[in-house]
Amino acid sequence: MGTTYRNRPNVTWIILTLLIPGLLPCAKMWAQDDTATEETPPSVETDKQSAKPATQEKSAPAAIRKLMPNMPVWIDTKRKMVIMDGEICLRKGSLEMFACLRGTKEHESVVSVATDAYVVHAGLLAIGAEQGRPVEFDPEYRPPSGQQIDVLVQWKDADGKLQTRKAQDWVRDARNKKVMTYDWVFPGSYFWKDVTIEAVQKAKEEGVDPDTLPGKMVYAAEGGELICVSNFKSSMMDLPVPSTDANNDLWFEAFTENIPAEGTKVRLFLIPQKEKEKKPSEEEAKTDDAKTDSSVDLSDPMLEIPDFSPSAED
Repeated sequence: MGTTYRNRPNVTWIILTLLIPGLLPCAKMWAQDDTATEETPPSVETDKQSAKPATQEKSAPAAIRKLMPNMPVWIDTKRKMVIMDGEICLRKGSLEMFACLRGTKEHESVVSVATDAYVVHAGLLAIGAEQGRPVEFDPEYRPPSGQQIDVLVQWKDADGKLQTRKAQDWVRDARNKKVMTYDWVFPGSYFWKDVTIEAVQKAKEEGVDPDTLPGKMVYAAEGGELICVSNFKSSMMDLPVPSTDANNDLWFEAFTENIPAEGTKVRLFLIPQKEKEKKPSEEEAKTDDAKTDSSVDLSDPMLEIPDFSPSAED
């Protein structure tokens, strides 16, 4: 059992420092520099046949950067979005997450992604997303906060045609069977320190603050809570409304009819939403919903980074 890391302003620096050496001084630059160049993320075929001449590799758009060599997560610094590959792991049943980390909560998530949560968190910070605070339940409920993040999902249908939908279209209210209408926010989870309960009790008896004890810092979202539809303090992304399967709160399930077959490879886009100058009219809102896409063009970068390949990113 551990004690919670309470110094919230330092979470950003811990996340960025953990990612890769040299990322911390570059993170702010990435959020502003749209012209830097970088080598193309290799395709699955290139990974298996590394002996191919470099001249056969494509040139990636300058703004797209892969965050970790063994994880399918990129940032697009020009269009300000995080891109990650995963696959559909569930089409029917109750949900606590829309997307989880692979090997964690597939039994209650629609999509699993082969990454670590802190990598996605660092990507959002690097493109300028504003982190808020996790949900609180005691002494009273306080919803999670943070910048609103649009989540789009892209896949190829049976005819090989690229399809793009809002992630909400794959989730529905379990009671009225209607599509989920809430947007996700970026509370950013939290850190806890891996300190034994005995050490904590001893420290308290001696008048020592348990948070000053030495111990490994653990990012709570690594338990799998990547993009949640039920409130968890550990959620990296969460819904800003009371959501649970208890006490008559909101309760969500997979919208089976809208979800492709299990095992289908998908690409997720996390796009921090810009503040709108005015609230759209009801007619404009219906038009936006009909489009089921973002103002960001998603086609060009996808032609330049690897084809859907979560299983190749072990």
